[in-house]
Amino acid sequence: MEFFQIVLLSIIQGLTEFLPISSSGHLILAPIIFNFKDQGLALDAILHLGTLLAIIVFFRKDLTDLTKGFFDQQSSPKEHHLAWCIILASFPAGLLGLFGGEWIESHLRSPTFVGYNLLFWSLFFLMADRYCLKRSGTDTELNRLSLRQILFIGCAQAIALLPGTSRSGITIAAGLFTSLSHTAATRFSFLLGTPIIFAAGMHKLLQFITHPAPEQTFSNLHLVIGMGISFLVGLLAIKILLKVVARVGLLPFILYRVALAGGIIFYY
Repeated sequence: MEFFQIVLLSIIQGLTEFLPISSSGHLILAPIIFNFKDQGLALDAILHLGTLLAIIVFFRKDLTDLTKGFFDQQSSPKEHHLAWCIILASFPAGLLGLFGGEWIESHLRSPTFVGYNLLFWSLFFLMADRYCLKRSGTDTELNRLSLRQILFIGCAQAIALLPGTSRSGITIAAGLFTSLSHTAATRFSFLLGTPIIFAAGMHKLLQFITHPAPEQTFSNLHLVIGMGISFLVGLLAIKILLKVVARVGLLPFILYRVALAGGIIFYY
């Protein structure tokens, strides 16, 4: 595997894992556009773990408080509630990934599907963005999310398994529809992504260990470089998303998605 391919895929993973423009969609398109060979499970796993590390480092205080709150409800009731929100909201995506992940990988990775899915969910993101901006009344606090709101966001995250959707985008949009502010919805999206990104990375790593490729086209140094780039770019993407969404909402990302979808549909 060439060095350029490692660097490009690492940058794509780091940016698109967090920006609401679909990481799976971009990782499907990149090998087609640049005529890359299949990057393999090992690199997929390492890149996922790199972006997971970015979340852990950036939200280390939040995650530490959530861990403490999960085991000690008396001293940290707000963190205890939020920790359970994240656990419950992770179940729908976990179940769909377990029972339907392989079918999705086998049947829904075409560029045309990615293009139409990018376009369709862009409209959903736009409605959520407009709804939040026009909504009157107070915003819901994260520690006061109801079971219905939690499951709604969790089911939205499960839909993100479809290439072209965007896990961060659809969970932020679902959060906006449940009366969270842009900032709170984005923060919850990142925290909610931690167990899913960890599970995805571990699953691919386990697949690689149990069914290793007959001939590796990359070295351990390539893997280290890929993980480092996806980690650093992931940190940058988190900062960008938090600042952009707080100021102007999801609109810049929606415009990019629509333009990308139009190009894909026109070409294919």
